[in-house]
This record gives sequence, C-alpha cells and structure tokens, in this order.
Amino acid sequence: MKKIFFVFSIFGLLLSACNIPVPSTPGESISMEQQAATIIAATLTAAASNGEPIPLLPSATEEAQQALPTATQGGPAPTIQPNATPTAGGSAATSTPGTGTPGATLLTVDSNTNCREGPGTTYKVVIVLVAGTQYQMIGRTEDNQYWIVTEIGKPASCWIPAEMSNAFGNTSLLPLVTPSAPTASASGSPAAPTGLKYTYSCAYNADASYTITVKLGWSDRSDNEQGFYVYRNGALIATLPANTSAYTDIFVGTASQANIYQVASFNVTGQKLGGAQTFSCSD
Repeated sequence: MKKIFFVFSIFGLLLSACNIPVPSTPGESISMEQQAATIIAATLTAAASNGEPIPLLPSATEEAQQALPTATQGGPAPTIQPNATPTAGGSAATSTPGTGTPGATLLTVDSNTNCREGPGTTYKVVIVLVAGTQYQMIGRTEDNQYWIVTEIGKPASCWIPAEMSNAFGNTSLLPLVTPSAPTASASGSPAAPTGLKYTYSCAYNADASYTITVKLGWSDRSDNEQGFYVYRNGALIATLPANTSAYTDIFVGTASQANIYQVASFNVTGQKLGGAQTFSCSD
C-alpha cells in the first residue's frame, strides 16, 4: 500500500511540473513561486530517475502545527513582573531640631552632682544625679551650657551644667528651653558641705621630703551655692564651681607635718565651712 501511495505521489509531482508556466517570450521574468516549483519538479524527477527516496513535503496544516510553540513542562512560563522603582531620595527619617527628644540622647556624671530647677546656683536642687547612672536628656539652653534631664521613667526634670556631665547622642536635636525665674527660697546663705572624707599617699623623695597626694570627697547640701573653697592648714588652695563634690590635692611636705583640710560652700552672702579632717604621712 505504501508503494502505491509513493508511486502516485511521484506521478502527481511530475504532472505538476509539466503544468509549470514558462516565459512565452525570451527575457520574460517569472515569479518566485514559479521558480520554486520548477526547482522542486526538477529535483523530484532527478531523484526518481536515480532511485533515491523522495522526501514528503509537509502540508499547510502540518506547517501551522510546527509553528505553534510547545508548552513547557510544569505549566506556562511565569509572567515577568517589572522591577520596583525606588522612591526618589528615599532614606531613613531624621528628626528635626526642636521637634522631639531623641531616645538615644543620654547623660552621665562622674561623681554625684546637684541637678537644679534652673541653670545656676540660684535655683533649688531637685535631685542629686548619681555617678554611673544614665539620665534622659530632654532639652538644652541656647548656648549649650546647661542640659535639661529627667530620671529615666520619671517626669520631673532638672538642669545640670554641661561641664559637669558626659552627654551621649546628638544634642543639637534637643529643643531649646527658657528657664523660669528662681524661687525666693533659693536665696540666702548656702548650707555647709558635710561628710568630708579623704584618702592619701606619701612618696619619699631623695631630699627626705614627701610628695603627698590627697583625694577629698564631700556631700553638697546646698541648693544655692556659687561654688566651693578648699582649705589646707587654713590657706585657700582651690576655688571650685557649684555642684562640685570632689578634689585632688598634690603637694610636697614632710612626714611629720599635720595636714588639715576643710571645704566651704559660698555665694554672694558669704561662706559656710564644713567639718575638718587631719592626717600626716607618719600616721
């Protein structure tokens, strides 16, 4: 059956080739379809005469089927989504000065320090800031000489000199605060410091003298002092700012001499001396 179909296929192609139009006059052009038909007929005729197998041409339906894409295993190809366009200038939000308190703006003190109702010793003491404790900064003066702080988790605020503290964070973002006038109870004589304590060391020198190092500490009980005086053997050796509660003295002396220390708070009304402490290198 296949041989009969094959013979008839050759026969049909030969008949088609016989019907191919040729130019009626020399030089007349023929179309691309006519040229292709002529080439196919000649090829099939030569193949038949040589006994070679003749390739079967696909039908129009088969060509259309071959042109269709085959679905990929696992379903249709996924739709490609466009890339997200970044927002122009997109970045982390930043705080605007004066609009809020940055949570990371903290403050510590190196020694216990008075924190007052306002910027200066004419204001009453609110709390004593404890060395090593962190406090939340919530404001500042325009000249950055004072910070306004609170105990973390508590609403009451107070003022502390910037020079007496260690600030952490961007303090320029803190809002500016204008203090109110000091209360009348802040005026008058300051209270004398109490609890004067000391430690010392004596280093022997080649000339038989001693280099004596004394570290003093006391409790600031005043809320209106302008500062403190430190006396050794009745002589003024240091003038310290308000809220100070420690001082280190280094001098050359002898082993047997007595060293008497006193600390006084002072303001415009005068000074108030605290208790004395005495020692010598021979003790």
